[in-house]
Amino acid sequence: MKLKSSPVQVALIIQPDEQPDPYIVAIEHGGGVPIVVDHSSEIPDGVGGFMIAGEGAFLCSDKVPEILYTAVKAKYPVLGIGWGMHAINVCLGGLPPVAVSGHGDPRDQEFYKHRVFMAPGGKVGYTIAGSGWVTVPSAHTHALMPAQIADGLLPSVYAEDQVVEAIEKPGREWLIGVQWPCHRINITPKGFDSLLLALVERSEL
Repeated sequence: MKLKSSPVQVALIIQPDEQPDPYIVAIEHGGGVPIVVDHSSEIPDGVGGFMIAGEGAFLCSDKVPEILYTAVKAKYPVLGIGWGMHAINVCLGGLPPVAVSGHGDPRDQEFYKHRVFMAPGGKVGYTIAGSGWVTVPSAHTHALMPAQIADGLLPSVYAEDQVVEAIEKPGREWLIGVQWPCHRINITPKGFDSLLLALVERSEL
């Protein structure tokens, strides 16, 4: 008789003043059980991975959530989305994002679409099973440029204007940040939800 596996719990860190519902749905889509956590709280028992997310920009006045420092130090799998990607970068010693144009705005009703280049051989490309030029939804006024990226992180997806669309940590650790709203599976390209599936799979204790 095959034993039933325990639910995979994924901690969710949300940008202040943002609603967690879309990210809760994304974690559930990946097969995980979302646990919304406070920025300064300890890691709850049973949590195997983290999603940190928000549609806005990580401002110079923002503070990296203490729980993210703890998770990264303990080598938990982490997926950052938008604000969460910026927070991961700052957590590891990088610079906050800078203002950019031509990438949409989270206040708009519809997402802008633009082309990005997914480098072959990286974790993001491997997880999505793709490489080369693809079109993704976009709605952000701030972004990371190569000069902002922390030492030890690899930019693995670029827009045509050199905006960094994804970062990852090389090696065995599963630490990925993406600029596009990968939680909105209804508007992302086919197969891009593999990032959500992989996060939950990596979060199994």
